[in-house]
Amino acid sequence: MKKSFFLAVAAVAMTACSNDVDLGMKDANKQTADNAIGFSVLDKNMSRANLQDKGHYNFGVFAYKNATTGVAAIMEDYLVGFNGNNVGYYFSSAQTTAGDGNNTVTGQSKWAYEKLGYNDYTYTGSDGYYKKNTDTFYMSNWANQFLRYWDKSTTWTNFYAYAPYYNANSGTEVEFDNTNHIMTFPDGYITDGYNDPSKFEFLYAAKNVGSGSYGQDVQLTFKHLNAKINITFWEDIEGYKVTMAKLISSPAEIGISAAPSVGDTGSGTPSHAYGEVYKTAGATLTFTSSNEYTGEPTVDASNFINTTEYLGVNKNEENFNDNEFLKFDAPTADFIATTKDGAIAAGTNNNFSATTYYAIPKSNNTGLMFHVSFVLTNEDTNETIKVQNATVYVPSTNCNWEAGKWYRYIFKITKNATGETGNPGTIVPGDPTPGKQALYPIVFDAIQIDDWGTATDSDHNIK
Repeated sequence: MKKSFFLAVAAVAMTACSNDVDLGMKDANKQTADNAIGFSVLDKNMSRANLQDKGHYNFGVFAYKNATTGVAAIMEDYLVGFNGNNVGYYFSSAQTTAGDGNNTVTGQSKWAYEKLGYNDYTYTGSDGYYKKNTDTFYMSNWANQFLRYWDKSTTWTNFYAYAPYYNANSGTEVEFDNTNHIMTFPDGYITDGYNDPSKFEFLYAAKNVGSGSYGQDVQLTFKHLNAKINITFWEDIEGYKVTMAKLISSPAEIGISAAPSVGDTGSGTPSHAYGEVYKTAGATLTFTSSNEYTGEPTVDASNFINTTEYLGVNKNEENFNDNEFLKFDAPTADFIATTKDGAIAAGTNNNFSATTYYAIPKSNNTGLMFHVSFVLTNEDTNETIKVQNATVYVPSTNCNWEAGKWYRYIFKITKNATGETGNPGTIVPGDPTPGKQALYPIVFDAIQIDDWGTATDSDHNIK
């Protein structure tokens, strides 16, 4: 799904699309001798990607069978980890289902949960695998995790998963209410952040496995709880090349900022004030169900965010803090694109900020006031002009992010850009107000000519 928006001044456009992640199923005709429940990852189709290829090396899982008597729980918040080439979890010989890098053998996988409890996992090596003492974020809440098995006396088993796995330490864990089919993420679990999907890209999945598929590896299709944001640039100023510059070099380097901003405070004239963007949140997911699933469990994720903090001015604070704005690296290439298609073309990362922001979904009246600086270079003489603290407002209609959507903000730099070509004074990255025109063309007008002056006459005879 794509959406496009166009704004005046810096001509911002945004596209949005959904992108989900797939855990696939291996050979369905083979079964393990010990009937163990296992997970594996496949690239099921071209529109999806392997979970580990997107920087995720774990997920949490709850599993329940339709037992008519006794306890139905099979797994409750088990950590399932991936073993890659110096990434993810170190697998020892204790993982009896580990292996099968080519996804060809049922019952063996590069994903495992056995022996990944915090007392089981003792790895402290010097390579890229997670270490017990330094990577607490990626460790299990269980002291021990054991291999679990299919119960063929039941007609189905349900799996509910989420990523990244949440190590609660002494706090509240992710919980699942199997009676009402509700997964609860504690306040603070969902966190906005930059670049690292293993910490800031939040996912969920559900799967109903009928008894006819017992013994096969479990297939899960993950969906997103949050949104992803990138920014890119192109320029349309005749006679000049444009390169991006840092907004602030010191004391803290900032390439590009985006201040939460309300575009109209209701005063009757256009004005801007600090707005609210969610910084951390909890969530509650209610999975649709019946006494016995006839298909895949689905989730009602509408209005699922429980907000606990805000990016912007907190409700109980009067002053705006320096760190409460979004930060993006400025593109470092020597040039930026001269067409919109060039700015967003695949493989042309010269024009994109290297920063990816993972945002918590919202629906309010807050937009973003972007602050950027750039340098114009005269293509004839190489004369340069630095434009500092140019601003453009992206309204709330383009900033109300939906879960599972990827938003790209495409900025067009024009001769109508705001900012300052002289001394901008103190630049406030979190300022929610727009700037004034920066580029004033050199114009010739009121062209005059002096009258001829009277010289002294002189006489000369021709002889």
